[in-house]
Amino acid sequence: MTECTTHHHACDCREEKFRQLEQENAALREALDSAIVLLRRWNKNDVNDDVVIETRKAIYAARKEAQP
Repeated sequence: MTECTTHHHACDCREEKFRQLEQENAALREALDSAIVLLRRWNKNDVNDDVVIETRKAIYAARKEAQP
């Protein structure tokens, strides 16, 4: 691991943390997109139980992936 010498040089631990945050952000955005699609279909009365179940699975999978 390299050490930070000034505030302009990021250490390895910060780089790893940013990588984790980027992965979490991507997974949460995916979950949000799935929820938005479900809500739009819900508003159009174009939703059945199978759609709800599949969307919930996608959201939970994305949230689980987002956890460190």
